[in-house]
Amino acid sequence: MTDSSSPKARKPKGACRMAVKHLGPITEADVTFGDLTVIVGPQATGKSIFLQTLKLVIDRDHIHETFSRHSISFNGQPSAFLDGYFGRGMAGAWGAKSQLHWNGRPLPLPELTKQTRGRLRYERLFYIPAQRVMSLPGGVSQNFGQFNYGDPYTLRAFSDAIHGLIQNEFGAKGELFPASNRLNETLRKPIADHLFGGNHLVVDDTEFTKRLGLAVPGQKKPLGFLSWSAGQREFTPMLMGLYWLCTVATTRRKSGSTAKETIDWVVIEEPEMGLHPRAIAAVLLLVLELLRRGYKVVLSSHSPVVLEMVWALQEFKKNRGDEADLRKMFELPGTHDAKKLGRIALTKDYRVYFFERNGAVRDISGLNPGAEDAAESEWGGLVGFSSRANEAIGAAVNRAEARPRRRRKPKEEASAEEAA
Repeated sequence: MTDSSSPKARKPKGACRMAVKHLGPITEADVTFGDLTVIVGPQATGKSIFLQTLKLVIDRDHIHETFSRHSISFNGQPSAFLDGYFGRGMAGAWGAKSQLHWNGRPLPLPELTKQTRGRLRYERLFYIPAQRVMSLPGGVSQNFGQFNYGDPYTLRAFSDAIHGLIQNEFGAKGELFPASNRLNETLRKPIADHLFGGNHLVVDDTEFTKRLGLAVPGQKKPLGFLSWSAGQREFTPMLMGLYWLCTVATTRRKSGSTAKETIDWVVIEEPEMGLHPRAIAAVLLLVLELLRRGYKVVLSSHSPVVLEMVWALQEFKKNRGDEADLRKMFELPGTHDAKKLGRIALTKDYRVYFFERNGAVRDISGLNPGAEDAAESEWGGLVGFSSRANEAIGAAVNRAEARPRRRRKPKEEASAEEAA
């Protein structure tokens, strides 16, 4: 039973809430978003379709305008739009029993296939998809039109954004990382140490096409994209998106015509893909930087490292921890930027939801290892195997200790028996 001090017992001030029923593999999900919301669960439980629906709810008109700008028309056919947005064959995810509510208001998914006459046509949610490596085939960025109908909109839009950055804003300067004007040292050093290993991320245009390369000290030519580690290939497009969100003097990135028209939400699918735990920690510092800037962040994850950070932050808050505790966890120096990051992280609201097959999505924000609900105590199954391994080893040790031990005969006695 959870006490009143548990994070799941409090609703964040001004929180947004999305509830769905019978949407694709999701039986029922009712999610109240915190400053950082993490969703976990096995594959094919509806995490991606839930997050893509969140994007559609928030950026409906911007999405319609993007399709129109690229001369894509669905001729008023809801199923065609849903296939074009979620991906080919996904229109069937919405059926006769399906429901969608936003902040308590019913909002049928077919309604979102129609553009409104409102003015909210700037982008408010920046989405970094799980398939992000596809945005840089061979290290060359791809624009929206280079994908096919039926490729998910979130991939196409993200790839288009990265293409514009590399070809224009970032590409003009050649070196992308480490660049002192992009991220402060608190964020930059862990990336350099645990992701690029002292190499520099550059834009290589020696073959008359701007492509990403890794400049290795002592080598004349940068390493081609396919020569990088899998983790570097997965991380780099995500880094480009986070650069764009964080390289601004103001708190949030302007995405419309006025200073008030900004990106407010960031969704990152599986930020840990291909990464060592130390590298995941470096990525999580970037997530905390997004929170410091006031973005509302939603992650999907299969990594216990992500939930270890959330659990630790909640424990620090409950036990009146301070920024020094966070710095110790991340091995950060006592710089002004690191202290500020730690202080603000301890003021945020953190929530975790478990998506499972054939059941309602559960709020496991407490992450209590002693909870009766296995979904919470095992953190949505992310530490279940470790727990079972420990139990199995404990049982084996107990059996071994319970076995009667054979008395070892003295060496002289054994020798006499052999001689006889």
